[in-house]
Amino acid sequence: MIQSVDRALKILELLKDHPQGLGVTELANRFGVAKSTIHRLLMTLEHHQYIQQDETQGTYQLGLKFLEMNEIVVGNLDIVRIARPVLERLSEEAGEISHLVMLDQDEILYIDKVETSSTIRIYSQTGKRAPLYCTGVGKAIIAHIDHPQQRKLVDKMDYQPYTKHTICDRESLLIELDKIKSQGYAEDNEEHELGIRCIAAPIFDHEGRANYAVSVTGPLTRMSDNRIEALIPKVKEAALQVSRKLGYHSSIS
Repeated sequence: MIQSVDRALKILELLKDHPQGLGVTELANRFGVAKSTIHRLLMTLEHHQYIQQDETQGTYQLGLKFLEMNEIVVGNLDIVRIARPVLERLSEEAGEISHLVMLDQDEILYIDKVETSSTIRIYSQTGKRAPLYCTGVGKAIIAHIDHPQQRKLVDKMDYQPYTKHTICDRESLLIELDKIKSQGYAEDNEEHELGIRCIAAPIFDHEGRANYAVSVTGPLTRMSDNRIEALIPKVKEAALQVSRKLGYHSSIS
């Protein structure tokens, strides 16, 4: 491992989690190295536009290069292109935000979303990650993956109480996952963020693997129990449409 490259990548990872930016001194203290060493790394990253400096504050933030790279990476994901029209229809019918996510190791990654005029600020945005156990999309995926992988993920989770409604233990989650698999959809009832409810359904590929999910998310004030019931078949149908476009046949699973 090349130490300078490793440090540069760790700086980028750190700045990703601090959108307000970090200064040379703070970075040097975090890494336990001289400020001159951090400064040289920052100058190199800034030269290649991976970071940019806020001259007023003297802090560094991620640069515009990541926008360019994000467009290329997302553009290469066929699932985004295939699912986009379905998400647009779903969002229009529901009048709420629709999401497309993928399983990435032990988290879910938001890879696309369609907003509406009534959009409110919530946690999700393209490129964001979230836990599996307290999001509708995360639970929809792990409820439908193969048993050994599911148990491995469930056993290694770091259960944190995001809200008073969060499932925070293994046994309760396993019971919830059995229910989700039986009904074909998952809900997030203020488990990840207070005031937010979500309905999600898994997307299967041509081999019957559930590595993606689609969802509708909205505020508690609009997502009543009756409205949830009305939206469930729409979300399930949207997930099935994308699955079929990926070559999925119900007989596989």
